[in-house]
Amino acid sequence: MKGNNHKILPFNNFNIKEISKDNILNIHQLFEKNSRFFSLPFDYFQRGTLEDDGLDRNLSLILYDQKEDRPIAAVLVVRRKEIDEKYCFFKGYVVSAQYRRQGLGSKMFSELVKRLREDGITQIIYGPSVPNYWQPGVDIRDTSLYFFLKRHGFKSSRAIYNLTVPLNTINKEPAKEKDGYIFERVLPNDFNKTIEFIKKLFPNNTWADEVKFSLKLQPPTTFIAKNETMEIVGWATHSQFFPGSFGPTGVEPSIRGKGIGTKLFLWCLWDIKQKGLDTCEIMWVEGDTIKFYSKATGAYISPIYYPMYKKIKY
Repeated sequence: MKGNNHKILPFNNFNIKEISKDNILNIHQLFEKNSRFFSLPFDYFQRGTLEDDGLDRNLSLILYDQKEDRPIAAVLVVRRKEIDEKYCFFKGYVVSAQYRRQGLGSKMFSELVKRLREDGITQIIYGPSVPNYWQPGVDIRDTSLYFFLKRHGFKSSRAIYNLTVPLNTINKEPAKEKDGYIFERVLPNDFNKTIEFIKKLFPNNTWADEVKFSLKLQPPTTFIAKNETMEIVGWATHSQFFPGSFGPTGVEPSIRGKGIGTKLFLWCLWDIKQKGLDTCEIMWVEGDTIKFYSKATGAYISPIYYPMYKKIKY
């Protein structure tokens, strides 16, 4: 049934409910059926909502059709107080195709703004709610969402690029050893050492927290490089954001340029392919790194995201 053929109903024919264990499956199905450019397995969706410590249940609005008792629109919001306690982030915004062009999205947004003011929020962002996020902004292919946010006063300042890597050229398992360095999937006895290595190398970002998610997967989706004395000198992670995603990754600065990062990347690509996926999506790539991935594996820019911001007026 097309949205413009659906009977227009007043907003008071709908209930706003909180996201919960009782409706999480239906909310996931709502996103899967109505999000054209993004899909998540249920366990990843649940981890990014009910299991996300930053989920704000008061600001995450689930709109129900009273007559049919099913969710027909949803706004998912998280707060990251370690970034700024007065900021909040969209994780998702969707309206069922059957109910579009009736102003429901705008009415939900008005209700959200009212609650933001009650909570003292000064800015809402559609962007990377690190460390646990799905997309670094609005996928520019999602034209209706992009212009919906623009119409409601959101601004964007820069593009963030993800890269897509075709896996059809990854035909053999990478070498487990090269030039005295060993490459392997991280094992439980190296979990803490890996996290400490990342914290030491990158103390001012959330990469260590992001990698922790990968250690909970079976098997873990982080690969590490060790030197001749069995010290960890690099790592690469995949599928912690969603299946087939790549990143973060890093190598000890003193040994960069020796191909260690490339070998770790290839191990991740090989592992992704073994799971039956055809492509890998490299997350949030900037500058000359885009050229590196393009030359190394034929990666190409896709998709492009725009973080979007709106200041809440009082």
